[in-house]
Amino acid sequence: METNEARRVEATNAERYAMSSQYGWEFSPDAPNLLERWTVLPFNQRGDKRMAFGALSGAYNGLRFSVFDYHRRPTVTSVHTRWTNKKVNELDTISIDTVWVVTLPAPMPNFQIVSSIESAWDVDQYPEPATADRKFNRWYKLIDTDPNVAVGVLTPQVAATMRSSKLHTWSLVGAELVYVENPTFGRTKPDDVLSTLGRLAQLVSLLPFHLGGGGQPAAPPPPQPYHPQQPYPPQNPGYPPQYPPPPQYGQPPYPPQYPGHPPQHYPPQQYPPQYPPPGYPPRGY
Repeated sequence: METNEARRVEATNAERYAMSSQYGWEFSPDAPNLLERWTVLPFNQRGDKRMAFGALSGAYNGLRFSVFDYHRRPTVTSVHTRWTNKKVNELDTISIDTVWVVTLPAPMPNFQIVSSIESAWDVDQYPEPATADRKFNRWYKLIDTDPNVAVGVLTPQVAATMRSSKLHTWSLVGAELVYVENPTFGRTKPDDVLSTLGRLAQLVSLLPFHLGGGGQPAAPPPPQPYHPQQPYPPQNPGYPPQYPPPPQYGQPPYPPQYPGHPPQHYPPQQYPPQYPPPGYPPRGY
């Protein structure tokens, strides 16, 4: 890693660590488990030397989120001498994006929209959305998205918020919203992390969650009362035990005694074992 890159990673990790201490969030300086979790932008763009760093996760104003920086090398330029065409050097092009992942209150259909004027993305071959706002459509591209789903997601309120809040490149993946920014100059500072979370909360509040098939977002379940551990099975006052004791075998005489019926008595055996009881013919007949 080049010196400038290393300094950028170190500075970002130091700032994110301070944020984790201030807000009680979880922090990881290196998060390789996040590299293969999603297949949307920016993870579906070409490049090697992939790395996720400065990862934070927690809740901000009731919004569950993760945020981290995503490092990749999309291109390598070889430098050759003018006369002999001998390769003398390589120049790496490094891209570092900041990714926010927000947990939604309900799952949504797959959806992916990207700014058509963002130079960091190779998206020229993808179609524009087909909303009623033609000016809006010219600014964006859809990636692997059903056009009908896109029309349902991009309501006038959502489209207006995207433009006013500058939330241009984001995806819906199940019950998660993945938003990405490519800071052309400098880094994503702590204030940028917080301000973007606030803008994303506004966008989430406008999403048409009925498209996911679940109607309105479900209210969070009420908190469950705390019950101390009890012997198994639990004993509830006023109720019979959940499981009756097992029957005792071998003690009472056969047949079993039932309430309301007189006990049955059988006379003891008065004959030796080699003779049959009265009423049966002797053997041989």
